[in-house]
Amino acid sequence: MSDTSPSAGLPGTFPMLKMSSRQIALLNALGELGNLRKAAAAIHTTQPAASLLLQQLEERLGVQLFERLPRGMQPTLFGEVMIRYAQGALHEFEYAEAQLAELARGATGMVRIGTVMGPVPTLLTRGVLAFKTAHPKVRIALEVGTSDELLPALIRGDFDVVLGRLPDQLDGQSLDIQLFEQGERMRIIARPGHPLVDHSGLTLTELAPLTWILHPIGSPMRRQVENALQAAQLIEPLDIIETRSILATTSMLESSDMVAVVPNDVAEHYARYGMIAILPVELPLSMANLGLMTSKARPMSAAVKALLTFLKSPIAA
Repeated sequence: MSDTSPSAGLPGTFPMLKMSSRQIALLNALGELGNLRKAAAAIHTTQPAASLLLQQLEERLGVQLFERLPRGMQPTLFGEVMIRYAQGALHEFEYAEAQLAELARGATGMVRIGTVMGPVPTLLTRGVLAFKTAHPKVRIALEVGTSDELLPALIRGDFDVVLGRLPDQLDGQSLDIQLFEQGERMRIIARPGHPLVDHSGLTLTELAPLTWILHPIGSPMRRQVENALQAAQLIEPLDIIETRSILATTSMLESSDMVAVVPNDVAEHYARYGMIAILPVELPLSMANLGLMTSKARPMSAAVKALLTFLKSPIAA
């Protein structure tokens, strides 16, 4: 980031912002590549033409957006603002393009959902199936991840709604949040037939020498699990495999004596089909409540509003 700051001599107001789609694409490319020649190639134009597009925009705004350096270009504070604007605009263009394509294929809308693993077997599945029964021609795009990735993606415009937890480092003021009344219970799981499945009086200390499969560092669930293990005085570093994939988790458990930590509903779902066993030990853990989150900055489509009614109903039940 450049140290260039707004000058005291600059006007307090700026002219109405008018940008061409080419200028938006150029700002996005410059933000990613930091080089005018590469950015020009990325938007399929020449370097002189790209230079003129940038010059016209800077002249209109009356500020310098980039510092020209010997080995590239670095955004000023003004440039960083405009890059964020360009990235948001491109997200909106891409979303609009996808919606138009769905409508042309006979759909009546599209909703993009991001969710953490916990509510997938219960709340999310019930809500989405009920919604699809009432709105069979609305396309649902669903992605499972961790809250520290899903929430920034929601703010960027990659999702319409997210089921997750608010990470500690993320400001939730730009989000509308409806919290569940109860937090999730977390369970320790292993393969069926694991030596410790029927071990009465099992303690966390006995599990400490095993390999643990946990969510990646930075996710709210990982932080809470580590806090719980520290509270149980397991201060020695654990042998850990990090993954957010439940497929990878269950596959590795099946072929080893590893253990993993997953939400209760996920554990019960896989235990029902004999794929895992729930170990008889409690984690001293209280997870932050799950929330149903949307962005205040984006107007909701009719399809998104309809889906929210189906996702909210199990919360109130």
